[in-house]
Amino acid sequence: MPPVSRLSLFVRHRIVNMKQRGYKIKEIKEKLYLEDGIPTTRWAISRFLKRREQTGSSFDRPKTGRRQKLNFRHMEIIDEEMLKNDELTAHELRRILQQKADIEVSVDVVTRARRKLGWTLQGSKYCQMVREANKQPRLKFSLDCICSNESFNDVIFTDESTVKIQQHISKSWGKKGRPRKHKAVVKHPFSVHVWAGISRKGATKIAIFTGRMNSLFYQMILERYLTPFISAVYPGGHRLWQDNDPKHVSKSTVEWMTQNRVKHWQTPAESPDILLTQKRCATIFPSFVNSFTDKTNNIYWHYCRVKHVHFQTPYFIIV
Repeated sequence: MPPVSRLSLFVRHRIVNMKQRGYKIKEIKEKLYLEDGIPTTRWAISRFLKRREQTGSSFDRPKTGRRQKLNFRHMEIIDEEMLKNDELTAHELRRILQQKADIEVSVDVVTRARRKLGWTLQGSKYCQMVREANKQPRLKFSLDCICSNESFNDVIFTDESTVKIQQHISKSWGKKGRPRKHKAVVKHPFSVHVWAGISRKGATKIAIFTGRMNSLFYQMILERYLTPFISAVYPGGHRLWQDNDPKHVSKSTVEWMTQNRVKHWQTPAESPDILLTQKRCATIFPSFVNSFTDKTNNIYWHYCRVKHVHFQTPYFIIV
């Protein structure tokens, strides 16, 4: 075992005890090895005794470390500015410190100070903007749901989204000595629109289509995909949750819902979207197992099976 140059607190107390009893440095070294199994050097023991004689303590001297360039006021400025704008960069904070406190520091100093204050870089979460006029109706709607112990057992949540049929891989393997292979990227990828609904008792079929949706086309989707689901799963009553898109609440759509006994649960303006399809489309489209295309009257029929979706989906049709 190599000699120990840095002495533990136990070894230091042993050295002090043997020195007070009259042992010489050579004898202390031998007793530490024979009795405690600790190999050390006479130089390490001598250096510790000299330092103890100077400081009067067996502990290490306090380390100075890196000199602090920012004081308490500077740290307060950083914290206040970050509370005002949580997207500030270290370069911007450095300029603000120079303007408000007349201090010149590096970007690394600002980065360490911000980290010391507890600020960490995090991913931004989705948050829908709400105008001031709609905040009170939304609050009242939420409180009514809480007071009535709303369980949403009979609610069908629906939404639609647009998805680009493309897949990009940011990293790929390459062999040393060979040129890097370029990946082709479509400038204007083909896009489709997806509509679907979920509820506590299951999910509707998924409608995937192209073109622009208007009120009549939206009613056709509800007739094909929503009303069969209501008849099969919710014969005793239901409530339809949808956003306040103009084609969802147009006069013709409201009349169609009344005639087909689709009960729309009206929500305040700017109520949060559930984004059902948008959240899962990244896993839907790369997971096609088999498909074939039949071009008939400019209509593309794709029969596909979807994997990795949190609710079961049967074969569906893109029209």
